[in-house]
Order: sequence, then structure tokens, then C-alpha cells
Amino acid sequence: MKKILALILVLSLTLSMGIAFADEADDYYLEIKFSNVFQPTEWNYKASQKLADMITERTEGHISVTYYGQNELDCYGDSVTQAANGSLWMGLEEPSLFADYVGDAAVLIGPMLYSSDEEYNYVMESDIVKDVIARLAEENIHILDTHYSFGFRSVVTNRDIYKPEDLDGVKLRATSSAMFSKTVECLGAIPTPMSFTECLSAISSGVVEGFEGSTSTLAGAGAPYELVKKVALTNHLIATRWLFMPEDLYQSIPEKWRNIIDECAVECGIWEQTMCAADEDTQKAMLAEQGVTWNEVDLDAFTAACAPVYDWMVEEYGADPELKDKLVKLVQDFRASK
Repeated sequence: MKKILALILVLSLTLSMGIAFADEADDYYLEIKFSNVFQPTEWNYKASQKLADMITERTEGHISVTYYGQNELDCYGDSVTQAANGSLWMGLEEPSLFADYVGDAAVLIGPMLYSSDEEYNYVMESDIVKDVIARLAEENIHILDTHYSFGFRSVVTNRDIYKPEDLDGVKLRATSSAMFSKTVECLGAIPTPMSFTECLSAISSGVVEGFEGSTSTLAGAGAPYELVKKVALTNHLIATRWLFMPEDLYQSIPEKWRNIIDECAVECGIWEQTMCAADEDTQKAMLAEQGVTWNEVDLDAFTAACAPVYDWMVEEYGADPELKDKLVKLVQDFRASK
């Protein structure tokens, strides 16, 4: 009899807890601002808007995400700071911007490391990256997904660029990431940090001669291809962003809605990466019709030129001096498995 009563008590408690959790989720509402710099023609913008709508719809409005693109709200490092400070915030930014909190984050997307989305995705699933993400959580930055990639970044100017020496004295727009600026410098150019919303006018006025960016950026908002027509295929950095929000905010959301956010984050990231890769040939065909040309470069020379970036990350951020070699080994293992 006592066993039966005990069982009934356990079942009653379990049921009551389930009802309590359900009530908690049903009574929970949250509004989040989601910000980045991208323009409506870019895949990061499309994926961001898709994500905001998807989370809002699938949580039945319990988690309402409003997307602000085009640098309307805080972007770049300021967006990361919003998360670290615990704002009602979601961002999509380049991983090296997390290096002020965890230095190894910059190394994960260092120059001349990957040659395909598949290699990048493989590394992102590794214990190395899981450890970096865990350490970012301790800094109140929760990484939701890493798939938001849109090709590879190359040098775009009106010059014929084949080796680092060809960039001597050339001013190129760089992002606000210190690691990106250092990479541009090691490529041989003079980095000039600015938002891409300022880049086209800077090219027109002669402040810079071009930028380093992806095919989708060249084909995107403001028609950059009307100003710069030559792409040197350095493919020096993967064009990727990490989706994030404050860790304490994430943990405060009932599990029912948190699981939906997780699912939507990954789904939209993979969607962007897949759609952008499928659109690459179409974009290149359009660019070719506009007079854009591409040329191969001395990749060995550019790879050697970018090696000091990794030493700089160790000095600047206290990054693991052995991390680059570990990542190279992972990429080599992946290539060998194919």
C-alpha cells in the first residue's frame, strides 16, 4: 500500500511539474531586437529576416524577434557588447569580433585556412570550437549557430593583382575587425576600416581603391561592380557570421521556446549557406556581363604573407599559439577522408 501511495505521489508531482512548466512557457513573452549591417540584396539580410519571422511564427509570438538591417542599430563590435551586457538582443557578426572575450575565436576563421564550406562546417563541429563556444558563454555570449556563410573573400579593385607586391600602397576598405585589417595589411595593402555602407562613396572619391569581399557583396546593394571590375581570387577568408544572443537571456527562456529558437537558428543558417552557394554561378554570370573579370593568384605567396596574422593573434588576444596547427590538421583530415 505504501509503495502504491508513493507511486501516486511521484506521478502527481511529475504531472504538477509538467503543468507548471507548461504554464511558465505559455505565460512567457519576450521581444528581441536583432541587428546587423547587411543590405536587402545580401544573403545575410535575407537569412536574418527569415529567422526573425520564423522564430516569431513558430513560438506563436511568445518570442517576438524584430530584425534591423543596414546598420540601423548597433553592429560589429557594438553588437557583441550588447550581448555581453545582457541586452534583449540578437546579432550576426564575424567571429573575430568575439576575440576581445575569447582570443581563440579569431583563429578559428584565420586567413588561408579553408577552401570550402564543407571544410569550415567540419571544423565548426569539432571539440575545439565547442570549447571556444563554452568559454564565450562564460562571457555571457551564447552562440546559436555558425552556418551563416556567403562564400569566400577576395581582393576587388581595378588593378591586376597576382602577388602581394601588387598591392603595395593600395588602400582597401576593411571591416572594423582588427583581424581583418591585419589580414589586409599582410596581403600587401593598406587597410582602411569603415562600414560597407560607406565603402562605395569612398571608392568614388578615391579614399580607397577597392575592398576585400565575396561575390555576393560585389553583386549586391549599390552595385559595387560598377566601380570595381577586377577580382583577384585570393579567397583569403571565409565570409561567415556567427549568430548570438546573451547567455543569461537564452537561459531565462523556457525550454519549449528555447528549443524552437535553436532549431530555427540552425535551419536558417544552413539555408543561407546552401542558397548562397547555389547562387554563386548566377551572380558570376551577371557580373561577367557587367565587365567583371577574375584572375588566379600566387596562393603560396599570399599564404606565406598571411602567416604573421596568426602570430599577431597570439600577441594581441592571447590566443593559443598551437591552435592554428590543430585547425590545419583538422582540415587536412577532412580532405583526406574525401
